[in-house]
Amino acid sequence: MTYEKVRKGNPLQLTVEQHFHTAHAIAKFYNADGKVEVKEIGAEEIVKRHKRARIFITKRNWDERAEKGYMAQIEAQFHNQIDYLDLGRPRDHAAISQYLALWRLRHKFHLERSLDAPLFGIDDENLTKEQQEILEKKSIGYVNERAEIPARQLTGAQIQIGVDQLMQTLGNVKWGLLRSRSSQFLCADCYHEFCFIPVSPTVALAGNLPDQELTDTEVSIANQHSVSSANQFYFGRCLEKCPIA
Repeated sequence: MTYEKVRKGNPLQLTVEQHFHTAHAIAKFYNADGKVEVKEIGAEEIVKRHKRARIFITKRNWDERAEKGYMAQIEAQFHNQIDYLDLGRPRDHAAISQYLALWRLRHKFHLERSLDAPLFGIDDENLTKEQQEILEKKSIGYVNERAEIPARQLTGAQIQIGVDQLMQTLGNVKWGLLRSRSSQFLCADCYHEFCFIPVSPTVALAGNLPDQELTDTEVSIANQHSVSSANQFYFGRCLEKCPIA
């Protein structure tokens, strides 16, 4: 994984380590050690990881305009939903769907990073590294010293457009709350095919299902869908307590 490094000391505090699934959402699965249990696909060992561990991170994949702008707004609205969930309580379905769209797209670009885009017949802007970072901090695009549009600027714009496109279908989804009494949900690194978002070890959101309590068998089926959805890993509070059908 390659990314453009910032100046020494990162004087403008540009975001380098970016989450495709938010740290806030991951932390809702924390155990008493302040970590989650992670199982990488194909690996035998289960490891404990903090929400800022490398496995949850993509580095400088989209620009600061996206990170601190529309992405932060979508995240905040989603967090407001998952922090106050209860059976039968009204919820903002569009906010949940927007977050799923954002998660899917950020994960896609995490797996398949974009490349800088050359501009033929156009000269570079001859900007210093400091000037480039100042422009990015101000959410202003630029052409780099090789007469290219930096990949993270393109990715930030593509994800923003992609969220709007996905909302043409996801915008109709009504999210039901699934609650488990005893066994626990696990969470995939992303859900590209299913409208499903595990929120905590005992709560998940499911598209177009009514609010309900699940049996252990039903939780095991949900967990099987999560394992099938996982591309690189899945995680939970205590995977031993997460039955898989």
